Amino acid sequence: MQPMKQFRCPNGLRVWGAPGTGVEINLIFREIFEDRCYERLGITICDGDVILDIGANIGLFALSLMERFYGLKIVCVEPAPLTRACLERNVAESPRRDRHQITILSDAIGAENAEAMITYFPRLPGNSTLCLAEKQKEWNRMIEDVGPVQLQRIHKELGLLPRWIVRLILKPMLKNAVTQPCKVRTVADIVAELDLSRIDLLKIDIEGAEMDALHGIAESDWRRIRQLAMEVSPRHKGLLDEVVERLRARGFAKVTAESFTGGGVTLNDPMPCMLYALRQT
Repeated sequence: MQPMKQFRCPNGLRVWGAPGTGVEINLIFREIFEDRCYERLGITICDGDVILDIGANIGLFALSLMERFYGLKIVCVEPAPLTRACLERNVAESPRRDRHQITILSDAIGAENAEAMITYFPRLPGNSTLCLAEKQKEWNRMIEDVGPVQLQRIHKELGLLPRWIVRLILKPMLKNAVTQPCKVRTVADIVAELDLSRIDLLKIDIEGAEMDALHGIAESDWRRIRQLAMEVSPRHKGLLDEVVERLRARGFAKVTAESFTGGGVTLNDPMPCMLYALRQT
């Protein structure tokens, strides 16, 4: 397995990640620790909550929650082997580890239990995916169509560069991909195995497989889910209206989509968006 490297985040937090991934780690850090990207538009977390973190990456969301709350039960699901190894080490070395109950699972999540191949990008592990062809198309479209404001959110200097230099920087980022076998399980299977009577927040960020993850939730399990925060890939934005209606039909009183830079979602935006859903309290 590729060696790990320790990185220092802007707040002084030190985390383990794959070598050469500092830019991505800083981006994810800003999204989670500063923008609270999974805790927006009414999403709340309290001491003692149960969090199902699908697409846990190296554990920055878990670390953020562990730092601010007590007595959480966090289930982290991460299929990419090196990314999961970093996640395990980051959680184990947290000084707040003993405050919480943490479970780490090595599965991908889908519409049914199966075997699949996951593609791991050494320079962008957070983009690792079960949907390689779609990810490559979205990445190429993003390089051509993304605006300066969005580029600055990725890295503050990117938005100032000519487009041809942006292409030179971003185009190679998905190269040297490694495809590995993984086990795919449904949310329903995990809920049953861990006997989760409730899920206070279901967080899904799995690079294009999010709709399959929703299809893998048993009808009887929806009542257990209090809140949902889910990244929606560009190719699935056209399904948002349908998903919103399905969530409302399952008792979610407030369902809101938000673009990568905040505000309304448009289909021609090459970046993913977020979807938030919560029940009436």
